[in-house]
Amino acid sequence: MTDALSSCRALAERARFGALATVAREPAGFPFATLVAVAFDGGGRPLMLLSRLAEHTKNLEACPRASLLVAPGLSDGAPAPSGDPLAAGRMTLVGPCARVADGEAAQARADFLAAHAEAAGYASLADFAPWRLEVEHVRWVGGFGRMSWVAAAEYLR
Repeated sequence: MTDALSSCRALAERARFGALATVAREPAGFPFATLVAVAFDGGGRPLMLLSRLAEHTKNLEACPRASLLVAPGLSDGAPAPSGDPLAAGRMTLVGPCARVADGEAAQARADFLAAHAEAAGYASLADFAPWRLEVEHVRWVGGFGRMSWVAAAEYLR
């Protein structure tokens, strides 16, 4: 297993938050990034519990293309090892993001709540549903001068 691949998998195991980028409806076509709580399923795919009232959800309903940045500090609350966030390893997962199908929603919700017990208060509200990013591309940046694409087929387990 390559260093980049193992680093991506390790980051997914501890990530709890990320920057979700969607294609904006308004202003049309621009990138729109928001901070979201995230959990990962057993295959390494990001799960989010999103409200249909949120702008990012409305964007995803109009266009499913998305990316999710996870990085130390941003994703797990821990400071970057060197104190410089740009020197820390981070990954961006790219692919379509859609509401989890009804037959899988209960498991996705349970996986999300296992990582975010604090979300139990709003997880059952009617406007919240589990969403999953289907990973098609993985970009790893391990710090200055260290970056690579990781094959999605290898990243997904």
